[in-house]
Amino acid sequence: MQKLINAFRHSQIDIAVLRLSVIIVFLAFGVAKWFEFEVQLLKPLISPTWLNFLYDWFGYHGASYFLGVVEGIAYVGLFVGFWQPKWGIVGAITVLGTGFVTLSMMLQLGFNGFIFKDILLIGAGLVLLKTDLNRLYTEK
Repeated sequence: MQKLINAFRHSQIDIAVLRLSVIIVFLAFGVAKWFEFEVQLLKPLISPTWLNFLYDWFGYHGASYFLGVVEGIAYVGLFVGFWQPKWGIVGAITVLGTGFVTLSMMLQLGFNGFIFKDILLIGAGLVLLKTDLNRLYTEK
């Protein structure tokens, strides 16, 4: 049992599982942005908030697609980050940005459990950012 504990303590399995978990979340939400049901689900969330300008700029479908592209940058960056930490940094910063932007909507919407979950994504983004920064600067 001690060997198993030591192997876990010295492995990167926790970071790999965290990275994969965030990739799956962003992949699911990012892909959904390209479908009509998500366009309709976003309207009551975005319309009363400061993000309403996205509808002025892109329209309802375009705003949803734009958000899908941003989430795509996050999951692609994190995925490529398994091998190239620079891309992982891009993905992690995107995760942090989307988390803070989404949480900022609570000021206008009030408490919303769906939005509140982004606190966890901010924590995950910070861990992945630190990990990839450490990988980038110890490889050189």
